[in-house]
Amino acid sequence: EHDSLALHEIKQFVGFAKEDKSKFDAAMTELQMRMYLTMCGSQQKTSQQGEKYGWASTVFCTTEKFFGEDVFNKSTDIEVEEAINKITEQIYKLNPSAVQKKIDKFIKGH
Repeated sequence: EHDSLALHEIKQFVGFAKEDKSKFDAAMTELQMRMYLTMCGSQQKTSQQGEKYGWASTVFCTTEKFFGEDVFNKSTDIEVEEAINKITEQIYKLNPSAVQKKIDKFIKGH
């Protein structure tokens, strides 16, 4: 229903309570890891008078909105091993001293 929502807005929609913080954080992390959501900006809270206040809040949107549908359509043409190799190459470009075991855990989750 929404193209994007700031974290504080998501918390309002789900009725987030302070004692649920760890469950909420885990759910948001899982949605990102499964590529349903991604961070796409930041936004300050706005008072009822329309004035911005406080720290900026992370804005989330669907990965389809952020990357475009075409990326997901093309991804179905890539074999799993090819995708793993491409991700691994990119990691080594960004961090030449990366440890293969940690790369595998990052990509495969174990």
